[in-house]
Amino acid sequence: MNERVQVNTAGDATFSNHNSSNLPFFRVCPGISGEEALEQASILMNCVNTLTQLASVGDSNNALAWAAHYLGEQAKALVDDVTAGIQIAESRQA
Repeated sequence: MNERVQVNTAGDATFSNHNSSNLPFFRVCPGISGEEALEQASILMNCVNTLTQLASVGDSNNALAWAAHYLGEQAKALVDDVTAGIQIAESRQA
């Protein structure tokens, strides 16, 4: 029988490296359900899609583009961290 493995975020992914030393301001918290993290990433990407669509037809609003950029960074960090969590879960089963 194939058991379902619980996958959580690993807490490895960082984002928002926007300072003089290129150190991240934020990190994904470890131990969050992978399913919930991916759901949040999907919500963030929906916001990115909406913002980029608005920015492309509007009056060159840089704020929309930057907001989409930051949300995209967050979504990518969540997906990357869930991927790390999957690798950890798989290594425990081996």
